[in-house]
Amino acid sequence: MPKARTHRARRTAAVLRDRRRENRAHRDMTQRVKVSDYLTVLGMEETDIDRYGSWAGKHIVNAYRAANFGHDPRKTRKRTKPCKGYPEGRWIKVNVYRITDPALITGCASYKRTAPFVQGLYAPAA
Repeated sequence: MPKARTHRARRTAAVLRDRRRENRAHRDMTQRVKVSDYLTVLGMEETDIDRYGSWAGKHIVNAYRAANFGHDPRKTRKRTKPCKGYPEGRWIKVNVYRITDPALITGCASYKRTAPFVQGLYAPAA
């Protein structure tokens, strides 16, 4: 009887492994962007992104949580610019979103510093 259990356990593990592999491939097909990359696409200058990007990110993450039942977005690591005490910069965790995520538009539209960029880009055609 123990052989049947181990065979079933191995088969179940193989099925789960294949399912994870398929999900990983599907997940990696979608392009994910950081808030700073998205603000660059909108046309903000780099100095403004450095100044207002953190606040825009807070508005975007709030919009994401509201749309996704309180769940947080995926995270990645990003190296900051060199500063006092960190000549190469330091690694911080930042949120990443799908490029098609409506939270990017909603969050940028709710923040007064980035709202003009979103309205100009996504204005309805007359």
